[in-house]
Amino acid sequence: MGFNGILHYGFDLTLIAMVLAAIRQNTGYVFAYEQYGIGTYLYKYLGWGEWCYSYLVRFVKFSGKFRKQLPQDKFTQDSSTRIEELDRTERKSSSRRRQSRHQ
Repeated sequence: MGFNGILHYGFDLTLIAMVLAAIRQNTGYVFAYEQYGIGTYLYKYLGWGEWCYSYLVRFVKFSGKFRKQLPQDKFTQDSSTRIEELDRTERKSSSRRRQSRHQ
């Protein structure tokens, strides 16, 4: 494993730490690092993810490339509605199949 491999693993681990930081900030759930024997190292690792995530958020806020989501964007609302519609359609078709088998 050369320098590129170490760099790649470091980048991947940083992304995972940032995802864990985003989960903590958006939901309040934290990784239960106390359960492991290397708790102090995991605490430092999660701190690194918090720092990277806050740096990224600060960059995004002051960048001209991003804006607040507008109601007409409908990123999350549209996809959840589509999922609900597909789920309803799937339930109807499976209940019809069950009814036709029982008759």
